[in-house]
Amino acid sequence: MAPGALLLEAHKEYEKESQKADEYLREIKEQSLLGEAVRQCVEAAGHEHDIETQKILLRAASFGKCFLSNFPAEYFVIMCRDLRVLNAVRSYTVGIPLTHTQYKQMTCQVLIDRLVYRKLYPLAIEICRYLKTPEYQGVSRVLKHWACCKVQQKEESDEAIARAVSVKLAEAAGISYSEIASKAYECGRTELAIKLLEFEPRSGEQVPLLLKMKRSQLALSKAIESGDTDLVYTVVTYLKNEMNRGDFFMTLRNQPVALSLYRQFCKHQEQDTIKDLFNQDDDHQELGSFYVKASYKEKRLEARLSLLQSAVDEYNKAKNEFAAKATDEEMRLLRFQRRLEEEKGEQLLGLSLQDTLRVLLSVGLNKPAEQLYKDFRVPDKRYWWLKITALADKEDWDELEKFAKSKKSPIDWDSNPGLQKRLRPYTARLS
Repeated sequence: MAPGALLLEAHKEYEKESQKADEYLREIKEQSLLGEAVRQCVEAAGHEHDIETQKILLRAASFGKCFLSNFPAEYFVIMCRDLRVLNAVRSYTVGIPLTHTQYKQMTCQVLIDRLVYRKLYPLAIEICRYLKTPEYQGVSRVLKHWACCKVQQKEESDEAIARAVSVKLAEAAGISYSEIASKAYECGRTELAIKLLEFEPRSGEQVPLLLKMKRSQLALSKAIESGDTDLVYTVVTYLKNEMNRGDFFMTLRNQPVALSLYRQFCKHQEQDTIKDLFNQDDDHQELGSFYVKASYKEKRLEARLSLLQSAVDEYNKAKNEFAAKATDEEMRLLRFQRRLEEEKGEQLLGLSLQDTLRVLLSVGLNKPAEQLYKDFRVPDKRYWWLKITALADKEDWDELEKFAKSKKSPIDWDSNPGLQKRLRPYTARLS
């Protein structure tokens, strides 16, 4: 007789309180087959479909296990767990008569899938919880499938389905509402899809589906709420391609954050577009700045002056007197530089006022420098400093002495170390 059969008989005799139980156990122990007997009983229970027979065999295995000190308990526990799952799906209400061997071959995941496809969601969830399957593989996956099936039910209203889904999935981890909403949209239930997206915490999942559903305004609002600039740029680019220019600008005007980001983009990528935006908003200050920046990119003087004149006009409209005056003076300086280049041949165009004065003084064009000094109201101290340093660098001490005696100096010669250093050769000459 096989060791497992002897162990089963020993357990039966033990329950009858018969001494034969001890004789059977001794016989198994003498052959050192008690561990094998326990394994045979456990394995036999796995092959049985009758629940009572399973219990008898498992009790026999448990009885034999008491006389072993090193038998692995996991083998027994796993079989009990497997049989509980198998008995649940073998029920006539489910109708999946799996053997233990088939169950092990197909794995628990496949069994859960079969239950889900049969829409036996409560049983699938109970099995997942009993087997402690990870959420993303177990309960969450089952609930997501249930929700996707739920949104296809035509007899229920959008509000009822959205409420039922949110309540059911409230405590489930890792479920993407966007996938459920996408299924609802595929079924032609756009409003339900939008309601479901309200429960999606990740804006990156909400926005693409909203754009797919042609709900661009809502997508833009969600992107702005997320604070993700890349997401906002994605929506703005989509709107730009889908809308005509006027509607696009009007939409952005209602969303200051999106408009600001789009302006930043246009400043670097689309100069003509940013100009149109400023024109539409009557933003004369920004238009003036735009023309000034554009003027520096022009190589021809006439084009540069034309752009600067446009900037002056815009600054005047914006009532920015300082900017208008500064731009007008820049135009005067450019014309002055061009005239001197034509007359004297010096390369001056594009230099600042101070650099222009420095060049003129260094090459001895004192009269044009004096005229520039008066026309642009250069501070006396700055003009004196430029002329003194220019004459000192040329070591034109006679002209420097003549200039110093022409009028009272606005510069304190003694307390200026930099000036004293430049004039050191002159003072050495005098001594």
